[in-house]
Amino acid sequence: MLVYVIASFLLLVLGWPVFWWLVTFVVTKGKRQADFLKGTVPSEPPDGFYRGTAYLLGGGPVPWLGKSFVASDNLGFNKFTPPGAALLKLLTPFYRGFRTDENGNTEAYDFKTYVTAGFRDERIETIKLDYDSPENPFLIRIILDEIVEISPNEFLGKVHLKVFPGYYATIGFFGLTK
Repeated sequence: MLVYVIASFLLLVLGWPVFWWLVTFVVTKGKRQADFLKGTVPSEPPDGFYRGTAYLLGGGPVPWLGKSFVASDNLGFNKFTPPGAALLKLLTPFYRGFRTDENGNTEAYDFKTYVTAGFRDERIETIKLDYDSPENPFLIRIILDEIVEISPNEFLGKVHLKVFPGYYATIGFFGLTK
């Protein structure tokens, strides 16, 4: 019995990083990765609302509308549909940053923006969308997004998820269009 418990534990400890390495491998071997590498940081940072499209594994629809940027403050936030906000309120019940806009959509999960080398693609500059602040819940703080401009007012973003200390998995891409 003890051998079974130890073997199961070792399988879990070894399997967890292998699983996330495989996810990263699959996500970064497609056309969107090639498009991301061709992207650049624009001369003017994004400002205002950009409609979002998610390109995550599985490819199903998501209740996320996009991101808004406040270029002058190097900040931004996400916008969600009412059903998406209801789900997120269940997943992050202690988060107090939910705000409703004039259309009934929800704004939440603020991020800081700054320009630096790509997380995995160090040879290109990206705009980081950093959620790691005390105001955000743990499930959001472990996300690191980065974006590059692929055509005027059109961005391609990459989503990284901290799956254990010191290691981020790349779990998908997203598009943003003004």
